Amino acid sequence: MSFTITDSTQFRIKDIAIITKGSPQPIDITSLYEELNIFDSLFLPVMSGNILITDSLGLSDKLAFDGSEVLAINIEKSSDEQIASFKKSFRIYKQTDRRNINQTSERYILNFVSDEFFFSDQQRVTQSYETSYSSVVDKILTNYLKVEQANRGLLEPTSGIKKIVIPNLKPLDAIDWCAKRSTDSKNSPNYLFFRNNLGFNFASLSTLLKKESILNINFQPKNLSFKDALSEISSARSFEILVQNDIIDKTRSGVYAGTFIGFDPITRTFGEKQISFGDVYDSMDHGNKTPNVTEIFNKDNTSSLTTNDSRKVLSIFGQTRKNSNYIKSRDPHSISKVENQEKFAFQRRAILKNLMAKRMKIVMPGNFQLTSGFNVDFVSPGFGLKGKGDESNDESISGKHLIIATRHIITNNKHETVIEVATDSSNVPSSKVSSPKQRQVLETYR
Repeated sequence: MSFTITDSTQFRIKDIAIITKGSPQPIDITSLYEELNIFDSLFLPVMSGNILITDSLGLSDKLAFDGSEVLAINIEKSSDEQIASFKKSFRIYKQTDRRNINQTSERYILNFVSDEFFFSDQQRVTQSYETSYSSVVDKILTNYLKVEQANRGLLEPTSGIKKIVIPNLKPLDAIDWCAKRSTDSKNSPNYLFFRNNLGFNFASLSTLLKKESILNINFQPKNLSFKDALSEISSARSFEILVQNDIIDKTRSGVYAGTFIGFDPITRTFGEKQISFGDVYDSMDHGNKTPNVTEIFNKDNTSSLTTNDSRKVLSIFGQTRKNSNYIKSRDPHSISKVENQEKFAFQRRAILKNLMAKRMKIVMPGNFQLTSGFNVDFVSPGFGLKGKGDESNDESISGKHLIIATRHIITNNKHETVIEVATDSSNVPSSKVSSPKQRQVLETYR
């Protein structure tokens, strides 16, 4: 029997079961759960979630929930190939909020996480490599975490061959350590390591931002004829602007300008480099045409894009070794493998802060295709009264956005997907510049 979507929040559970060490057959808990939550994030290496159970079977006494139990989830949105299903297994790592309802039943939450998280906590990586960071990530996924190709998403190559020494880290922490030091083909330090519905991903933010959107989100009326299931689930139910251009946070994080100060203990040299907004932003690809930046002039009539004292970072660096005749004659091989600390010590934070400075939360009909690392086109209606010829959409928050986190909420009769999206650019005509009139008012009204 085919399964056709007739409601944007509908779903069909094929399997929600607990696999235990004592029972030969999985224990079906479809009739016991009240709410299932599944999480993924661009900034987390694994997926996780929790499930609220109303238990009248005494599972807590029979199973003990000691960390050996496995939760198997198999849910489909529809038989339509355009709308993804969800089929994954997790380790139940703890039971919380256990309370009795009456003498015959109790309620509790089972918290679960990808098994690789548990496996990673039982190991350490203490090893040196002479290769690219992406190659190290591939080796750790294969040799330490035993991740098969079917559970991998995007593994993007990094630039340069480096001398890499993993300093006694857990495998997942080691990969995150590599991501923070990796640079792409444009020498930009914007790599991220995360797991989404497709598997483990190691990719640059630049690559993620320039991908085509997988869904056009709007506030149009639902397709009442139900001819197209994909358009039925493309209408947002609600949205909330979490952050929109925090100028203080961006200034303190060096998004607009800053200074890198480096010291090389081998050559005993000192260096300083001033870094502008363009140095960081122009080294990447972006989803929309205009950067989210406002040039503000302060009391000294100095532009916010040239205030290099806004953030200063002091770090060991090795760029001056390339000019050392002593190293050239005795260890020339090491020069090509010098890390560029200026990139990941200063620029990486500025890149991520600029992305996270404009974020929204959007409540959508349930859709397993919506997962971290993919883009959506968001069209926001304009609010307030409009004159003839005025734009009907709010361009300040419309445009391509990157999904940075997802929460699937599945109750007995409804599936909703809450996505958090962010962007470092927009489709407004041009970047903004503060006016002399604003400066005059600040000086006059005290």
